[in-house]
Amino acid sequence: MSLATRAPRVIGNPEAINGAGFITLDSRSGLRPTGNDKNYRSLVGLRRMRLMSFAVVIALLAGGGAFAMDFKPYGRGAFGQLTKAHAGRPLIVHFWSVTCPPCLVELPQWAKIAAEKKGSDIVFVNTDSDDDRARAEARIEKAGLSGADHYGFADDFVEKLYFEADSAWRGELPFTALVAPDGGVVTVTGAVDDPLIVDWLKKHVAK
Repeated sequence: MSLATRAPRVIGNPEAINGAGFITLDSRSGLRPTGNDKNYRSLVGLRRMRLMSFAVVIALLAGGGAFAMDFKPYGRGAFGQLTKAHAGRPLIVHFWSVTCPPCLVELPQWAKIAAEKKGSDIVFVNTDSDDDRARAEARIEKAGLSGADHYGFADDFVEKLYFEADSAWRGELPFTALVAPDGGVVTVTGAVDDPLIVDWLKKHVAK
């Protein structure tokens, strides 16, 4: 028995790509140069480089997304929505910024509290603009809070956001709102070891 081979059939007219002439064949080889093999190898190399560059861009984009933290938007009405969503459980809403040195110092302490006080819900709200969000993410990761619930200010009318958390708050940081299971709110401007925070944790949150 013999196997017959068939020469590829030319389809269409020759075309020029990057200075090299090509014809279309009906085989898997697709386009073949009408010139010498050097032109063909040059084109294949060029196509491979383009594909590799495209793959690198896709990988970088995918990688960037994998490392980007999901800051949920904190706009007008967010404080009320949070207290409603966590009603019946001790809730701590901690506001902080990368431009606030005391905030950065105490972030690891909040990570420790979050690990020890399993009976509480702790939400972190970053008050920086979107331009500083990458710095905020780096600080969160360094403090060991990547797994916590994070929000980011998403409204230019920040005074309104302050007012909704506490009508007397003018944006001083660090700022913490302690919401009891019955809805009672205590706010503290200052460090995590403030007596008000310590007493509230003892009263409302068991280890």
